[in-house]
Amino acid sequence: MRLPIISSLLTLASAFTLNAPTNPTAGKVTEIHWTFTANDPSNFTLFLLNNPLTDPFSLVAVLGEHLQTNLGEIQTLLPASLPAGDTYELRAVNPENVDFVFASSPIFAIAA
Repeated sequence: MRLPIISSLLTLASAFTLNAPTNPTAGKVTEIHWTFTANDPSNFTLFLLNNPLTDPFSLVAVLGEHLQTNLGEIQTLLPASLPAGDTYELRAVNPENVDFVFASSPIFAIAA
């Protein structure tokens, strides 16, 4: 009986997908795209992290709060203070409980 419930939860959790931005540069506007289904949350907060694989508290910017999931994309200004690097990640989290992660992007680079 529990297997179908667990399977359904895994499907729900994996439906929301964040894409890595294309050629993002610190201090410049970048487009961020995501895909979703009707089962996904209606809004989320978008975090930018640097080196999250080795530092779980690596939040460097909040790129949007209570973003509407059905938009599928936003344009946002990346902080000019970001150092160039290839260990950045986007994370969509629950606005009411940021410890609940809806989706993470692949690791990507930001130019300075």
